[in-house]
Amino acid sequence: YLAVANYMSSGNYDIDSVIYQWNGTAFAPFQSLLTHSAFDWEYFSFNGHHYLAVANFRDTGKNYDINSVVYRWNGT
Repeated sequence: YLAVANYMSSGNYDIDSVIYQWNGTAFAPFQSLLTHSAFDWEYFSFNGHHYLAVANFRDTGKNYDINSVVYRWNGT
């Protein structure tokens, strides 16, 4: 898998970032998640579970008090 953090598109900071899956030939879109001026993704595992965290920076309304999110992989 490859997670791409999207920061901005046409002045909009509330945009999807995309997770791609390797299909044996190339990376293909697997899932899109709403992010807010995303800076980075970070993968980690803990107690046998897999996680992906996204660092959000701001929203389109110039709100910098924005949460980052940690997702847990459910295996599907």
